[in-house]
Parts: sequence; structure tokens; C-alpha cells
Amino acid sequence: MKEVIIKVKLYFICFQKLKIINNMTSRQKRIIFITLGIIIGVILISILFNNRQKNVSLTMWGFYDSPDAINYIISSFNQKYPNIKIQYIQKTPDTYYNDLIIAFANNKAPDIFMLPGNWVPTFQNKIQPLDLNKDKDINLKFIENNYPKIVKNDLVLNNNLFGIPISLDTLALYYNKDIFYKEGIPLPPKNWNELLNLIPRLRKIDNQGNILRAAIALGTYDNIQWANDILASLMMQYGSSITDINTKQATFGNEINFNGKIIIPGVSALQSYTQFADPKSQYYTWTNEFFNNIYAFSQNKVAMIISYHLIQKDLEGKVNFGITNFPLIDPNNSQYYGRTINLTVSNRSKYSKEAWLFLKSWTNPKIEDYYFKQTNNLPALTSLIQQLYNDADLWAFATQLPYCNSYYQFNYKIMNETFSKMINDIIAAHLDYDEVIKDAVNRINLAWQNKQ
Repeated sequence: MKEVIIKVKLYFICFQKLKIINNMTSRQKRIIFITLGIIIGVILISILFNNRQKNVSLTMWGFYDSPDAINYIISSFNQKYPNIKIQYIQKTPDTYYNDLIIAFANNKAPDIFMLPGNWVPTFQNKIQPLDLNKDKDINLKFIENNYPKIVKNDLVLNNNLFGIPISLDTLALYYNKDIFYKEGIPLPPKNWNELLNLIPRLRKIDNQGNILRAAIALGTYDNIQWANDILASLMMQYGSSITDINTKQATFGNEINFNGKIIIPGVSALQSYTQFADPKSQYYTWTNEFFNNIYAFSQNKVAMIISYHLIQKDLEGKVNFGITNFPLIDPNNSQYYGRTINLTVSNRSKYSKEAWLFLKSWTNPKIEDYYFKQTNNLPALTSLIQQLYNDADLWAFATQLPYCNSYYQFNYKIMNETFSKMINDIIAAHLDYDEVIKDAVNRINLAWQNKQ
């Protein structure tokens, strides 16, 4: 509209300076004004045509969340951007990784897709990032001020943002209140040493040495959900970064000074984890004979498990449980393991700009809060996390989220296979701890170097 006004003014200035209008007859003036009207009309139509919003259709993939939880957020977004239509498709969690790989291979990838933070490096060359140096809405300071540190570590690389977090989660300790009460234990353990001291009191063994009730579900891989994350958490608590993105190498095999002692974090963590499944250990309490940790906990077959908030709703009504912070090896070092769930934009999308508009809408606390209340997935925004500190069911997770972190997994599947192999090499093959860690480090380094 400003262009129209400016052009009309220019016409009148020209006519006035040339003194044409003043010297014209009434009929000539009418012709001039009709001509000007036509010109103005053409200009208006041109502006309206150029400003008309084009219709855009986007496809979005996710897991866990039903369309009911997502479609309202899409509808809310459409109130501001009615021309951008988004179809949400819920995929099966167990096949989601392979579904994405196949979709990209066949050039049928969705425009928007959910990714756990540890998958982001694997799909990095398939993501259209947001340049934080150029974007007018989001910059690095915004990320640092509004989200816990894990978000920056998972999603920001070279001032490019590879997604928007929609939820966070962190490992915590679940404990059976009835078993604790029966054994005269008033409170759950506050640190790792207290947890170890509870093993003899909570473990039940028959005369043949069979474990009737486990004190805690730790030590194996095949029947422990999130075993790799728990092992990684212990490595981080022993002071390891696990990997170094700058040198592109695994670091958990490097010697470090931990509270005045020289240790190899990978060895210390692997020993701390697998001791619960070692018959020779005084803390032996778990075997592969149990179906899995979650089921055993729901059946009162184990007194404690370590898991994410994700499983809380599946346990409610099945067992009388409480949740507390992950027991720290060093109580003075609040180091917790977490995971982000994020929305990312495909670099194959024809409408990446419009897709990013939808991602940015999730930075609105009202949208994030609605999503949390619909799904019970813990929010990612710091302001919403702080509101959960006094929630009896969520405080343990909420108070850990500001301190939780993860590590860079250059390839999710390779890291997953290597960590599972470490555990099985100790429990099943009975190999030496130092050799297992050396082998794991070499496997990761070789795979990482070959990727370059």
C-alpha cells in the first residue's frame, strides 16, 4: 500500500510541476484521473497478487505421541498460518529408526520429523539447520536462556540449530515403597554408597543361591532397558566426556584424576555397573533369568530400578513406587544423564522455511505446556521445568534436568552396539575390564575415522 501512495504522489508532483492539470479542460482532467485510477488499480492488484500466501502441505513424522496430542498444536499454528497444512503421522517406535533411513533412501522423507538427541549426529546430513547468526527469532543466547544445557549440546553445532526440543527426560531411581517399608528402610538411597549398602538388606536368595528378589536391576544388557544410557551415566559421573567431537575419538579409556586417584572412567563405570550381575561380587543381585527390569519391578521381583520418566505412567496402578534422584557416585558433583526429543526439518523438504515456522511455534510456553499436559512428556523450557519442582511425582526428574547432559554419538547404532558389547563381554564372555575398554575405544575410533 505504501508503494501505491508513493507512486500516486509522484504522479501528482510531476503534473503540478509541469502545470499540465491547471491548463487542462474538465474533459481532459477526467481522462487523466480515470487513467490514474486504472494505474492505481493495476498497482494494487499487482501488490495483492505478489503478497498472496501460497498454500503449503507438510508431512510430519513422530513416535509415542498420538495424533490427538499433536493435531491441536497444528490447529493452533494454522490460526496464524492458515496456508500451511501439516499432516502428522504416528510411526511405530520400534521401527522408527529404520523407517527414517528407508524414507530418505527412497526420497520420501517427511518434511518434519522427531528425533532423540543422540540420533541427531547420525541424521545431521539430512537435516536443514537454522542459522543462529542470521535468524531474526532465535539465536544462541535465546537457547542458553530458555533451555537446560543439554539442549545446546545436543542441537547446536557451529552456530547452526538442528532442531527444537519438545521434551526432555532424565534417568532417576524408582524404588518399591512396600519392600522398603517391610525391610525397615525409611528412605531411598541418596548416593551410590548408600545404594550399595542396601543390597544385602533388599536382596532375597534361597538355599541354592538363586535370587528370589533382586535388590536392584543392574549389571546385564539384554534384560535392562536403557542399559547403555545407565552405563554412560556412570562414565560421566566418573568424570569422562565419553567422546570428543573435536578430535573425533572416544575418551572413556583415557586416564583422569578422580577425587585424587588416577582412574580410567570406562573401567570404573563398567565395574560399577556389572558388579550386580557378578556371582563373585558381594553386590550380586541380578541375572539374565529375570524377564526384564521393568516387568520385574511391576511384579515386586526387584526393589529398585533406574529408568526414565517415560515409564512412570506404565507402572502406575501396578506397584507402589516412589522416585528419587539418580544416586551419585560423587555427591558433590551433580551429573545426570538425559535425553532430548526434538523436531527437525528435512533438507529434502521444498518448504523448509515454512517447516521451521512450525518448529519455532514450540518455543511458545503455552504450546509446550499444552503438549506436556496432553502427553505427560516432561517439558523442555526451563520456565516450565521450574514449575514442577514441588510436584510430588515429578520433582526428582525436574530437579535433575538443569544438570543433565548427554554425549556426542557420531553414529547412534555403532555406539549402541559398542556399549552393549562391553557389557556382554564382561557378563557373558568374562573378559578383562581393561581389554574390553581398549577394544571398545578402538572400535569407536576406527568407525569414526572411516566416516570422515
